[in-house]
Amino acid sequence: MHVRPVRTAIVSVILFLSGSSALLFQTLWLRLSGLAFGNSVWAAALILSSFMAGLALGSAIAASWTLQRWRPLRVYAGLELAVAVFGCPLVFGLPLLGEWMRPVFQALWNHQEFLNVLRFSMSFSILLIPTTALGLTLPVLLEDPLLTHQEFGRTIGILYGFNTLGAVAGALLGETYLIRTFGLLGTGLAAACLSCAAAGIAWLFSGAKPVTVGQSPKRFRLRLSLGDRPPWSLLFVSMGAGAILLGLEVIWFRFMRLYVASTSTAFCVMLAVVLVGIGLGSVASSVIPGRLAPPRKLLPILLLLAAIGTLLSYLFFPVPVLQGSTNAFHIESWRQIEWLSLALMFPVAFLSGILFPSILTCVQRDVGSRMNGAGLTILFNTTGAALGPLLAVFVLLPRLGFQSSFILCAASYAGLAILASEKPMWSIRRPLGIALLGLAALLILIIAIFPYNRDETHFANARRPYEADGSHLIKRIEGTADTLQLLRRDLFGEPYYYRLITNAYSMSGTLPRSQRYMRLFAYLPLALRPEAENALLICYGMGITADAFTRDTHLKHLDVVDISKEVFDLASSYSGLGYSNPLRDPRVTTFVQDGRFFLQACPESYDIITGEPPPLKVAGTVNLYTQQFFSLMHDRLKDGGIATFWLPIYQLTTDETKAILRAFHNVFPNASVWATCDLEWIMTGIKRPLHKPNDKSARALWNNAGTRSDLGRIGVEVPAQMSALFLMDGEEIDRITQDVEPLSDLYPKRLTDVHPDLEATHHFAYNYLERSAALRRFLSSSLIKEIWPNEWKKSLEDFFLLRETRYLSEIAGSNWLAELDLYLRHTQLRTPVLAVQNSDEFRLALAQKLATDSPSLPVEALPDLVAGALARRDLHGAIQLLERERDRDFANINNFFLLIYLYCLNGNVEKAEALAAAENGSIQKDWFVDWLWGDLQAEFGFCPPH
Repeated sequence: MHVRPVRTAIVSVILFLSGSSALLFQTLWLRLSGLAFGNSVWAAALILSSFMAGLALGSAIAASWTLQRWRPLRVYAGLELAVAVFGCPLVFGLPLLGEWMRPVFQALWNHQEFLNVLRFSMSFSILLIPTTALGLTLPVLLEDPLLTHQEFGRTIGILYGFNTLGAVAGALLGETYLIRTFGLLGTGLAAACLSCAAAGIAWLFSGAKPVTVGQSPKRFRLRLSLGDRPPWSLLFVSMGAGAILLGLEVIWFRFMRLYVASTSTAFCVMLAVVLVGIGLGSVASSVIPGRLAPPRKLLPILLLLAAIGTLLSYLFFPVPVLQGSTNAFHIESWRQIEWLSLALMFPVAFLSGILFPSILTCVQRDVGSRMNGAGLTILFNTTGAALGPLLAVFVLLPRLGFQSSFILCAASYAGLAILASEKPMWSIRRPLGIALLGLAALLILIIAIFPYNRDETHFANARRPYEADGSHLIKRIEGTADTLQLLRRDLFGEPYYYRLITNAYSMSGTLPRSQRYMRLFAYLPLALRPEAENALLICYGMGITADAFTRDTHLKHLDVVDISKEVFDLASSYSGLGYSNPLRDPRVTTFVQDGRFFLQACPESYDIITGEPPPLKVAGTVNLYTQQFFSLMHDRLKDGGIATFWLPIYQLTTDETKAILRAFHNVFPNASVWATCDLEWIMTGIKRPLHKPNDKSARALWNNAGTRSDLGRIGVEVPAQMSALFLMDGEEIDRITQDVEPLSDLYPKRLTDVHPDLEATHHFAYNYLERSAALRRFLSSSLIKEIWPNEWKKSLEDFFLLRETRYLSEIAGSNWLAELDLYLRHTQLRTPVLAVQNSDEFRLALAQKLATDSPSLPVEALPDLVAGALARRDLHGAIQLLERERDRDFANINNFFLLIYLYCLNGNVEKAEALAAAENGSIQKDWFVDWLWGDLQAEFGFCPPH
């Protein structure tokens, strides 16, 4: 009596294990295929298409195949073993495949069409057997003799639901534990073990009841005939439902990234919520009484509910409350991501979970054979699921945007409801007709009153934290991979800097502070290899590094690679003093390509390779920081070539920083690390043989007016300042990373989602920014002795002191006037004088332009003009400007103290005393005033007011 429910439970457990294994394998195959064949949008589409094609092939075989005398559970066990036997070696072999195929890729580099065909053919071929086996598993199990005596709709709901819930377990288990603990290879073995466990259980119970073979059922083939007519309308509904749901998944994820961090953990949680909805919906479909709601009549109702749910879940999306932090909408909390995902995705995913078993049940009634019906339905559903993401990525999002895509998906669900229904169903004389007309009317009403400007609210929320400085929106693009918003901050009516917001993250910018390290990616290797003829820039950003490269007149060619076409499209949107669009330079060639695959497939070798990838915790960026990636960089360098790469240690824990340094040093024994006065570090590696430029070529960048002025703007005014960028060499890297495992393709979770402890990061950084220790390491470095020009090694103490002082000032603040006095009286540099007065060369240029164009002295530009005068050591000019402000009353009390100091420094102590006495009543005494009076008295004989 209880054999059949027990059988269903056993098969459910088998499919749960199969779902976990399949999701783990799918994740691993797609990740590793991306490393072998590229991670660009087009490459990812090719790989996904090949994966779905294998599943569709398996479903097609199930649609036209008869088991005859084979026991279904034993056939299933063989299929699961095929997944394990062929799938696990793929995990081990794919990391090597890219290296083996590199000569072929390079030979076809100038024939991109053939290269793409090769990539698709290879990915399809290597995934063919395991994905085909996966496509066969569920249809084959449905042929189990004991299951055929149960109600099909109930059986398929339970089995499909448990299979999907198993996929949820696989996704979470892989992301949270397996990959972090055992790496990709260990996770592949775990997935194979799950498949083998499912196969073992299936084989164990396959003999529980012998198969009674009667007349073999007729094979069903995909052809239209008078005697055997496929249920085309239901099959196209299955295809459409698969396309819409998978397309919606892409659109949902894009929309969520306006609020949620683009990390692998966030994607895992969002995917899990969708799969949980589908799984629970499928299980729920098994308890719906067939007499109360026959599947054929239920289909149009479910489709209309899905259409309504698509719009309402978007309209009632619970927008998070903006906090004070600039990262308020860069949500990383599992619970917050889960809650937002449940509100947006779960309703439609749940309805889709009910929908698929209902469609399959209807098809099976028309076809007869359970396996054939399941195979046929899954074939069309998988085909739609393959097309849906492609349409969403390449058509809907870039052309319509996410909001209009939601509306179109809802309308498509409504269209499927019409296709799935029959004319009598819409009769108002029947309860079903009333329900359908009511739902249709509600959908039309929602579309009619839809707030079509709602998307502007979400775009504004994503950029709002970055508008606090007065920036405003210039341009917005919903591209194939990301949503980009370009902001501009004006100063004195002119563009001061730009910021590129990608989804909810400030991906790049032209802020003067940021330009320091971005331009050094180019100038540091150009200074050490002045004879460089060509260079490769990986990741364009906003073109700052490319702009620095194009200022070198000796450079003959620059290749720029970025995965986003939209980034290049925005290049003409930037303007400002001292900036020119580097893409207009005839020496520059752009490639829309994954930077890693470019290194693997492009046959060109370079004198310089540099890169500034997206933030390290963004999903996929880890592939640009592994030892294998650095090895690709090394291989594409000419002998003596130099690689520089971004290392933002404030985004990393100390252990993660060391893991990346270990990986880089393993590839480049001659590695070194450099930085200005911040935590934006630059890793540098040189491919042997080492070379030291002579004194004349070492000064080339400073002899050229264009590069000299550009270097001056970022604070490298004289060649010797390059020396004071030094942090550590390979010997020091080796010392601090002795017991550290390198970041590797096979262990990507060595880069975790843990938030860095900034206090620990600053402590680690200060060990290398402290002037005496840094200078000692520099002078004793064997690498420096081999590569560093002798002229750059003279009188370095003040430059290392300057970097330490600016670092401490930017991190913790300082006595600004004491710092200014240090720079004015002990150096001839401009940049630190400007910086301590909260100005820079970019601000100063805009202030001077405003002053030139204005008939009278512009008050708002006065602080920058004063800073400019002091940078020129024009004390008299600065005093005159401050005296003008004094006549109108000081807007800033610091200018009052500055004028007193300048009077003393310029030999006018009496004027300083008179000014101090006149304003004595309004001066609030504190530690700064006590220090200033005492210092001026000791230095210049100043008499403080009583």
